[in-house]
Amino acid sequence: MTATLLLLAWLTPWLAVPWGRHRGWPLLAAALPALAAAQLLPAGATLDLPWLLLGVSLGLDAGGRILLLTGTLVWLAAAAIARDTLSGPRAGRFRTFFLLAMGGNFLLLLAQDALSFYLGYAVMGLSAYGLVAHRPGARRAARVYLAWTLAGEVALFTALVLLAAGAGGFDFATLRSGAPGPFALALLLLAFGIKLAAPGLHHWMPLAYPAAPAVGAAVLAGAMINAGVLGLLRFLPLGEATLAGWGTALVGIGLTAAFYGVAAGLLQRRPGVVLAYSSMSQMGVLTAALGLALAEPAAAAPLTAAVTLYAAHHGLAKGGLFLGLELRRRGVPWTLPGLALLALALAGAPLTSGAAAKAALKAALPPEWTGLALALALGSVATTLLMARFLWLVRRPQAARRTAPPLACSAWAALLGLVALFPLLAGTWGVSLSAAGGLALGLALAALALWASPGRSLPLALRLPPGDFPELALRALVRLPAPRLPGPLITGTGFRTAGEWLAARDPEPGLRRWPVAGTLWLALGGLLLWLAAGG
Repeated sequence: MTATLLLLAWLTPWLAVPWGRHRGWPLLAAALPALAAAQLLPAGATLDLPWLLLGVSLGLDAGGRILLLTGTLVWLAAAAIARDTLSGPRAGRFRTFFLLAMGGNFLLLLAQDALSFYLGYAVMGLSAYGLVAHRPGARRAARVYLAWTLAGEVALFTALVLLAAGAGGFDFATLRSGAPGPFALALLLLAFGIKLAAPGLHHWMPLAYPAAPAVGAAVLAGAMINAGVLGLLRFLPLGEATLAGWGTALVGIGLTAAFYGVAAGLLQRRPGVVLAYSSMSQMGVLTAALGLALAEPAAAAPLTAAVTLYAAHHGLAKGGLFLGLELRRRGVPWTLPGLALLALALAGAPLTSGAAAKAALKAALPPEWTGLALALALGSVATTLLMARFLWLVRRPQAARRTAPPLACSAWAALLGLVALFPLLAGTWGVSLSAAGGLALGLALAALALWASPGRSLPLALRLPPGDFPELALRALVRLPAPRLPGPLITGTGFRTAGEWLAARDPEPGLRRWPVAGTLWLALGGLLLWLAAGG
């Protein structure tokens, strides 16, 4: 049964593509084998397929099982709501990409070797382009997402080649047997930093999440984002090597993301963008914890368990927020209390999943890292402010009341129930004075801000576009005067800005030609082989 369930969990979403394109039910059925595997198979179950590719190894460890279970539940809820809310000529294409991304996500969660992980990571990332680009006006956001995704995948592939060349194998135990070289480690952090929206690498997230339909954003933020967390857990030598400098730097990057995401999110006026910056902030907390595990190998085991629990909580809560936002937009009247419950959970209110996850994380911190515990407490206050901003933006439904879609509402109610029961399932209710105090302080600051702004709107000087400073820099670049080039390089006249000039010389059609694309891939492959051979 083990081999059958592991294979079906991986392959069923891809096998369902021909049927899922035309009907909504296969989206639900495709996730059921993964759900069964997460519930029925014991931790440590494995399946080796040495004849496939360069050898595929699938399995479930304790952390992967938790992330597979919660991720599958988010995929199921999104599939149920997609069946009731997606229609039109583009719906079939969306379902195709949905199933491809689902299969890639399940493969990387089950993978026990680097090549299988990379295959799932690449298929998931590329297929998610179709989720972001579903709406007619989302093409630019989808292209930005794709550009960052391709950069991350090239960095990850190069890092894997370097790691395998040094370790002599692709299984995770072999790759983690020694400290990676600085170049390979930097590439790993770059690849997974893009997925986790680290500061400076986050430009795509505030553009992609609100551009995608809610069901697409829900799986992006509730399931696929955990690929970055799992990647760091799988490839970093946590508990096996001391990399204090890299670990401390990762702690700093994570804390910067945690507070920067809140600050930028408070200046947004669209709920989906606020949730995107919230994801950046929450992933910053996990990045800081993993950095600490890299710097303090003795604390790696409890920190790894706490990070897994935190990632599972965030996936359920954030997926529920995006799905509830879709029902709210459709005028379903009882969604606001559910959104408030999920927002309280994300803020770490007592007796919620967030309080349980944060209590586990604080308990895993080494005693000498008291400053990080204080930063986590301040982060809870900041998250409360951000969630208050989100609830203020969604306080009024955007459509007249309609009949609630039964399957969609049932799926969302089930997700709410799972978030409510999460502390019981995790074994701790997270009751603490610090959680209550942080929530009370955050709510008091939110009330003070609301009272101090009678117009209920942000001053123009304090508004940031989605994508914030990278987006502002890009806009400034394309508004520069058009370049003046000599003779044969000029193919047109009348361009006033660099943006118009670049648009007229879009290289994409040429790059799509097979000779050009093939040459680029061969050049890249040669470079990677040269690097693997030691330069």
